[in-house]
Amino acid sequence: MTKYSVVTTFNQNGYNVYANKFIKSFNDKVDKRIPLVVYAEDCQPVGDNRTLIFDAKQTLVKLNNFKSKWGNVPKANGKCPPEIKAKRPRDWHKEFKWDAIRFANKVYAIFHEAKRTDADVLIWMDADSIVHSTVTQDDFERLLPTSFALHYLGRGKKWPECGFYGLNLKTAECQNFLQQFERMYEDADKGIFTLEEWHDSFVFDVVLKRHRQSFPQSPIKDFSGHLISGEGHPLINCELGAFFDHLKGDSRKQKGSSLPKDLKVKRVETYWKQI
Repeated sequence: MTKYSVVTTFNQNGYNVYANKFIKSFNDKVDKRIPLVVYAEDCQPVGDNRTLIFDAKQTLVKLNNFKSKWGNVPKANGKCPPEIKAKRPRDWHKEFKWDAIRFANKVYAIFHEAKRTDADVLIWMDADSIVHSTVTQDDFERLLPTSFALHYLGRGKKWPECGFYGLNLKTAECQNFLQQFERMYEDADKGIFTLEEWHDSFVFDVVLKRHRQSFPQSPIKDFSGHLISGEGHPLINCELGAFFDHLKGDSRKQKGSSLPKDLKVKRVETYWKQI
């Protein structure tokens, strides 16, 4: 039997607004053999006995080092550098694209957990997700089979949606991908800061493209690239939507679900009929 594990991270505000609901839905709906690992920042979340909770500030030493080095550097905190700003008149003001500090919490939780866990497949889920229907071990085996090294939510030529992805840690291809992904942050001057943007999804996309060039035979599952091109909500429109929702952005969090307009395919699950 394949061992699956899910990892996420959030801070106190995130816990208050959405992550508490995610943990409860996970505890209620996900097969009890599958643990949820939380790297909590300045908060004390509560979950069932297979919910493992780590203090992010005490545990993620490399994250602390990254923040110490880049925490007061404008370009690492959403301020588009002048040389890029000159080429981006339409979006230079979108600070998330250059907020390496904000998204470092997520990637360093993944890097650390990938080394700590004994799981075969590690799954990242954003904490503003909801598990709306029962997910069994067999469902995970079908959704994230070990015949693939990586599983992700593609959006055609646009960078992937990184609210959910799977890492088959038992494969050399996945380990290589993770090494290159982490190197982009550990050697940031020669890594993320050489790119046009440095939010985690953009960095993931660059590393994935380079990985495919180096390992053209690497088995990779794209859940949604054939469904979504550019802007859109890939998770709920692919097979994952039968079990999960992702409350991206303030409007979805306020509503408590994704919006009817987000659905591009017909969903038959009760949850989707009620939104």
